[in-house]
Amino acid sequence: MSGISLKFVKASLFYLFIGTAMGLLILLGYRELTASHVHLLLIGWVSMIIFGVGYHIIPIFAGAELYSTKMANIHFWVQNIGLVGLAATLPFRPLATDIVIIFGAISFIGIFMFIYIILRSLKPAEDE
Repeated sequence: MSGISLKFVKASLFYLFIGTAMGLLILLGYRELTASHVHLLLIGWVSMIIFGVGYHIIPIFAGAELYSTKMANIHFWVQNIGLVGLAATLPFRPLATDIVIIFGAISFIGIFMFIYIILRSLKPAEDE
């Protein structure tokens, strides 16, 4: 498995652990963590594992190299910054709505980067 794929998979496992721990805190009464918990598990655990496996498997199916490992590495950092910022600011949403929106937009950009990289990686298969 490539380096970028492993980075995403390892990050996903970290977010699975943190999201699960937050779930326990929610059961103890910290309900303001619910939105952060959901985002850490859906974007952090589910999406990150999909990004990692996707970067590894989809180019194999396409019979081509990943379009840009450099861009995929940038995607890794953009996605993590967006997610951590979003999860950290969501509990303060009424007071920090603008900041939540900024981190949400950063996360959206990261997801768009994945879509772009994968579509460009599939392009050689379309040309045949």
